[in-house]
Amino acid sequence: MKILSQIQIFFLSIALLLFITSSSPTHSKQTNLDYIKTSCNLTLYKTLCNISLSPYASTINSNPQKLAVTALNLTLSSAKSAVKFIKNISHRRGLTRLEAGAVADCVEEVGDSVSELQDSIRELDSIKYKDSSKFKMVMSDVETWVSAALTDDDTCMDGFGRAGRAKAGVKDLVRRHVVKVARMTSNALALINMYASTKEN
Repeated sequence: MKILSQIQIFFLSIALLLFITSSSPTHSKQTNLDYIKTSCNLTLYKTLCNISLSPYASTINSNPQKLAVTALNLTLSSAKSAVKFIKNISHRRGLTRLEAGAVADCVEEVGDSVSELQDSIRELDSIKYKDSSKFKMVMSDVETWVSAALTDDDTCMDGFGRAGRAKAGVKDLVRRHVVKVARMTSNALALINMYASTKEN
């Protein structure tokens, strides 16, 4: 009976060890997801923020810099896709002169947004290599670039307002892509501001 008891204790110990080992990553993943959800609550477009960033929870790992960089990279990818899509629309037949002008302007504006996002990512990535005293200056540059990118997205859509009776189909197709980019840019800016505030004196 004593031997049986020891065997039971042995197997219970193994089971407990396996449970702890298997539940630890799950707990860590949930913690990372909670961090993203809490951070996204600071953004204007919370659902979009959660949906886009949650798949990268393990990479972000509750790190505000990684969160900001990931948000910027996803925004950059979306902006590049939008530029490609709008360029394709510019080759459509049947566009009025005003529509063609608005589309061309949009390609340029969102193209500028892509450049500004790329500069922001490069600068944000370099923070770990720079003197901590320069953190505030770097973050100020990044915030300026991302704000400019957001303005470019808005300017793109303003062009269609000046295009008179732009075809609803063309305007709506462009708008759908650019609005998503603008919202992701807005969210990224909020997360960048959050990161900047973590090291304020």
